[in-house]
Amino acid sequence: MPDRPTPPTQVNAIPEKNPTASDAAIEAAAKRLSRRQIIKDASEYVKKHISRQPPTQRFFSFMPTMLTRISPFHFKGRIKSKEWPLVRLDSGDANSWGRMQVVGELLVIFDETILFGLLALMSKYQSDAFETTQEELSQLSDVQPTPNNYGAIWKSIQRLAGSRIDLELFSGKSRKRKNLKEMTGSILSYADIDKETGSIRVVINPYFLEMYADSFVTNIDLKFRSRLKSDLSKAFYRFYQGLYETESDIDILRLARAVNLDIDQELRRLKDKVRTGLKELEQKGYLEQYQITKDNRVIISKSKDSAAHFQSQILDSDEMSYLSE
Repeated sequence: MPDRPTPPTQVNAIPEKNPTASDAAIEAAAKRLSRRQIIKDASEYVKKHISRQPPTQRFFSFMPTMLTRISPFHFKGRIKSKEWPLVRLDSGDANSWGRMQVVGELLVIFDETILFGLLALMSKYQSDAFETTQEELSQLSDVQPTPNNYGAIWKSIQRLAGSRIDLELFSGKSRKRKNLKEMTGSILSYADIDKETGSIRVVINPYFLEMYADSFVTNIDLKFRSRLKSDLSKAFYRFYQGLYETESDIDILRLARAVNLDIDQELRRLKDKVRTGLKELEQKGYLEQYQITKDNRVIISKSKDSAAHFQSQILDSDEMSYLSE
């Protein structure tokens, strides 16, 4: 009986390898979601949910849009109390895509200024965790570098760290409405200060960055904003920068609610305050003209130079891609 031919030897044959415990650990780690991936997935879920809604309900931001009117930043009253007030701001109704709540200590325009400064430093240092100084932050926020202001800056950072943003997503209407998803997170995750050196370390919460920051600072020109003296002008600037249109016609009470002006005050006083805020924007060249009509409509036209200058925008143009690295 003839011999059978010997089968050819495979070149560079790779022997089979039995999986080890370390391989299993690596595979498990690969499947484990990072903290940012969890938030990124949640953000995409929210945007897809809203994109399925009617066009009039698709706005998503706690900053001003034509339909979503909830701003966490208020005007500081002259009455000083021993305890800083706590607030719970609600946005949404039975027919909307969801409801948003801002819970925590009352945030004022000064806190918005400090937050814009922190976001600008985040962009400068290309990281959501960075170290700065009291002097650098005060200079960027256009605040005089005094001991009292340094203390106010730290108190502001504490309030931003304690502000919680709750979000609920709905589907259906009336009795068929269902609660699909709930989320919660703060603006700042952590901060500390070295009292001897004045060094401040800050961690911006990735939840805030992923869900809100991009729309929150839409076209905000930090240098232009720092030139505004009135808190009301700063609030109106942020409001109108959140609108894509160059012209706006809005009821004065609706505008007042958008920037947290007291709508229970006498209408004449309210008109005077609105007029004062808009006048500075016109003087600084942001508004081409403004008008408060007899039927209490606020009509404005933004100037051709109202867009933010690229070099002065708070967030850089690559949409914070470095934060996902």
